[in-house]
Amino acid sequence: MPQNIPLAVALMVVSSLLIAIAATVQHHEVGQQGGSGAKTELSGDQFRSLIRSPRWWLGLAANGAGAVVAIGALMLAPVTITQPLAVLSVPWTVLLTSRLSRRSVSPVTWRAVAITIAGTSGFALLAIWQGPDREEFVETGLITGTIIGYALAAGIALLGRFGPTRLRSLAWASAGAAIFGFEAGVVKALGEYVARGEWRGSVIFWVLAVLVLVGALIGTAFVQQGYATGAAESVVGAVNVVGPLASVVFGVAVLGEGVNYTALGVALMLVSATVSMSGVALLSRHTNAVPVSAAS
Repeated sequence: MPQNIPLAVALMVVSSLLIAIAATVQHHEVGQQGGSGAKTELSGDQFRSLIRSPRWWLGLAANGAGAVVAIGALMLAPVTITQPLAVLSVPWTVLLTSRLSRRSVSPVTWRAVAITIAGTSGFALLAIWQGPDREEFVETGLITGTIIGYALAAGIALLGRFGPTRLRSLAWASAGAAIFGFEAGVVKALGEYVARGEWRGSVIFWVLAVLVLVGALIGTAFVQQGYATGAAESVVGAVNVVGPLASVVFGVAVLGEGVNYTALGVALMLVSATVSMSGVALLSRHTNAVPVSAAS
């Protein structure tokens, strides 16, 4: 497919807006269950009530539409252009939440957004710059690596459940984002099986497919707990930082995509990741300290 960079950029702007709308709507609906106002996790009954909400499903549909539009953009331009633009959902969410709650955006919030965008963009560009010259499909350890990744995400979720109150929303959102990030690598592997025509009789393919489905449900539940215990801005920030980090870790550790990584490149990526997480932490600390209005 021929490249069309202006159209790809426009699609990523639309995608980031759709994801921000999804986050804002879902955060609002979670708040209607008593979550976001009380800063406590959703109970089983509240979850069941939530999934009966048409607006919550509308938010989920907006999130899916954003993902589809992003895939379209990826077909039209290099990943070096499209991937960093995904973090635009953070300022969109800040603006939408400000509009919904009828409160102005503080300079501290904008500073946190700028730090998050700068760190995430730097990390993504460094990962792409050090990418392999030619991709080789690595089948060994796919199932084990996926299960270990999900276990690590579950460990982060425990911090959301039992950790300090100020960290719970960030931990829940990071746990969900980690699962989604690992799943990006798994989906890539599934696509390789389909492209080779080896998927029908492959036990590994079907086990991975089941893990992706289960992981998507659990990851979505974790993110909803993030909305219940904190602000939409900080949840979206965590998702757009931890997700790419998890994807790169899975690609290097499981898919063998780190063959060109250098010590300097890894060091710079760690610095970028630290910058990103500091921006998310600042965003979480500041937005969660602001009283939730009746609109949320």
